Amino acid sequence: MLYIDSAERDELAPLLETGLFAGVTTNPLILRKAGLGADGLPALLDWLRARGVSRFFAQATGETREEVRASATRILDLGEDVVVKLVATRVGLSVAREVTERGREVLVTAVYHPTQAVLAEAAGARAVAPYVGRAGDAGRDGVELVRSIIAVAPRTRVLAASIRSVDQLTEVMRAGAHEVTVSTQIAQALFDDELTARAADEFETIANA
Repeated sequence: MLYIDSAERDELAPLLETGLFAGVTTNPLILRKAGLGADGLPALLDWLRARGVSRFFAQATGETREEVRASATRILDLGEDVVVKLVATRVGLSVAREVTERGREVLVTAVYHPTQAVLAEAAGARAVAPYVGRAGDAGRDGVELVRSIIAVAPRTRVLAASIRSVDQLTEVMRAGAHEVTVSTQIAQALFDDELTARAADEFETIANA
């Protein structure tokens, strides 16, 4: 499944109209870029629901277990179609266990090492989000990270994030990623291929001759 990693309504709208994306993912940085804070989530979610989005991811924040728990609860209270994202820290994983014990879904995010996926699986998380592009920026192999996670935590789905290009998206899918979230720029680029555009023009020319 493909998700869009954005909170920019003008960029999201034409992509969501295609009906090809399973939902929308966000994090605090994405929300800030869109001029939103945690208090803006309900309005954003209403807007997305009106456009057919049935799966929305929002990230809990906080430094202590109590703070992260409270943030996660506020997110989960937004509805059953909302998945809480928890960072792969000791605190985040501990709260992840609490959330899954309540029967709610968790995505463990900011994963950079396969053992973090093992911990996420122990917490009952449905999926983990390895940061493929950022791992590469730090000198690690993001695509190999996806492969390793699948090998060591086979019951946990991989939602690959921080994708830098269409080609990298292809690489992580070939590596076994179950789901991918991409920026609006990469989502748009998925529709743009020079040879396909040329073929389409040729077909139209023939059809209208």
